[in-house]
Amino acid sequence: MKKIILLLLILTSLVTLVAENLSVKKGLLLSAITPGLGQIYSKEYTKSGIFLSTEIAVIFSYFRFQAEKEWSINSYQKFAYNIVDVPKNSDDNYYQLIQDYMSAEEYNSGVESYARNVFLCINSPYFNPESYYEYLDNYLIPSDMAWDWQNNKNWNHYKTLRRKKQDYEIYANFAIAAAILNRLVSIIDSAITINKINRENSFLNNLDFQPDWKHKGIKISYEFKF
Repeated sequence: MKKIILLLLILTSLVTLVAENLSVKKGLLLSAITPGLGQIYSKEYTKSGIFLSTEIAVIFSYFRFQAEKEWSINSYQKFAYNIVDVPKNSDDNYYQLIQDYMSAEEYNSGVESYARNVFLCINSPYFNPESYYEYLDNYLIPSDMAWDWQNNKNWNHYKTLRRKKQDYEIYANFAIAAAILNRLVSIIDSAITINKINRENSFLNNLDFQPDWKHKGIKISYEFKF
């Protein structure tokens, strides 16, 4: 009889410990704030460690890529200043322009050629001198902003520095995407885990343990609701 009572107490305690339902909304909110917190809430500590470690790695990577991007910007700005006398902290469109063309002369030649084709050939019957010269004024590079890389070595080195900056921007964006994905996976996993726990708890809550003195055992009943 003592064994029956002891077993009954153990089973009753087990049900009491695990049969508390968890809040799915709370688990989702915790995982949305920081991946892994929802898993701690549902006592999935191994999964929590994975999500938290991933989050830390992603955050570290993002700031590392941002730092590398700033280094690349400083590098190509300094190089452009030293070689072709481009003022530091110029507009990014201008830095892109000197990446695309060897010299201002080459760029201006293209602008003039396009203007002649559009305003003098295509629209020649309706030629408007004001529009033609206005276009040139807007797009030609003035002499005080002219550049000339002089050789392909200088030009290609500048392109390499610019590409590094663009690569680090892409890597930083990937890190942001990874952080979002880590949260989404943590949220989904938290919802699935909590729902599973609550289903198990629902099963245990419907179990009833009663001592069966006549047969010297335990009578187990289950209430099924539908």
